[in-house]
Amino acid sequence: MVFILSKLYGMLPENLKNHPKVIEMVQRFNNNNKFRELESHYRMLDLIFSSCDIKATGTMRQIQLLSLELLKLFDNICKKHDIKYWIDYGTLLGAVRHRGFVPWDDDIDVSMLREDYNKFMEVFPQEIEKIDALKDHLIISRLNKPHENFPENCNEQDILNNGTFILFFQCAFKKPFVHFDVFPKEYILDEGLTEERNKNQTELQVEFREKIEDGTWTFDEGLEIQSAKMKFTYDETSQISDAIDGPHNNIHNRIYPTEYIFPLKTITFEEYEFNCPNDYEEYLPLIYGPEYMHIPHIALDHNTTGFVKDQYDNNKKEIDKGFEESINLLKEINENFQ
Repeated sequence: MVFILSKLYGMLPENLKNHPKVIEMVQRFNNNNKFRELESHYRMLDLIFSSCDIKATGTMRQIQLLSLELLKLFDNICKKHDIKYWIDYGTLLGAVRHRGFVPWDDDIDVSMLREDYNKFMEVFPQEIEKIDALKDHLIISRLNKPHENFPENCNEQDILNNGTFILFFQCAFKKPFVHFDVFPKEYILDEGLTEERNKNQTELQVEFREKIEDGTWTFDEGLEIQSAKMKFTYDETSQISDAIDGPHNNIHNRIYPTEYIFPLKTITFEEYEFNCPNDYEEYLPLIYGPEYMHIPHIALDHNTTGFVKDQYDNNKKEIDKGFEESINLLKEINENFQ
């Protein structure tokens, strides 16, 4: 808390820094031993986090290694079909900050522009269908209709998105359960860059989901109507937006300068090279703020470890066996991919 306040204090203009009330408040917090102890602990954790090579262990690490093989398969398919993508969100953050997974991260995030996204959604299931050893192990879905091959005795909405009706592409390995998300992005016209765009997009996203759920629109009808209202375009512009069929709330409806993303580069993630934004040092602060290289005050995961343990009744030998067999299966598929 004190650490945050000291950061905010440093950002104040000089006239406010020297205001008696502000000085009094700072002194009061500095003299509070409890807050000083918390700040000391936070600084030590931040030092360890930012200067040491920290890796997950146990089931969390197994989840990450199986997810990595899924990402490699995704990369192979995209390369084969000349589909441009970039690792994004926590996956990109992990690549930059840890050269691999954020220690508590348990999924994969990637993004691509609409034109590539549409092509990907067509070819990815086709490629998986060709792999007899794999196709029955995967869930492939854009959630505009119920999953047809979800694991028995579980609720797909609870697992994939905690009860939220999400429409972007998701792929999951059934057992042991791991998943990755593919987020669509859009070029946006200058006329769409209004002060109200975040509020408008959130409202349009809610309407989009509701009218798909009640049958008023098909997915494609609703997407076309709402995207037109947001002034999205297939033509290249100087800015890129989060899409209607992505996560919905104001913080996700961001604008990214196109030059921050393209031309794509590559970055090392768990000793493999994957596509990343051209200028991730400017890109990441748009998502996580300027302190993205430091330990966050709140760390979130998707509780994938809990679900995996439930899948195997918390039997460690069975969990280890399940991951070993699944990782080896995907490794062999990736090594022989054509």
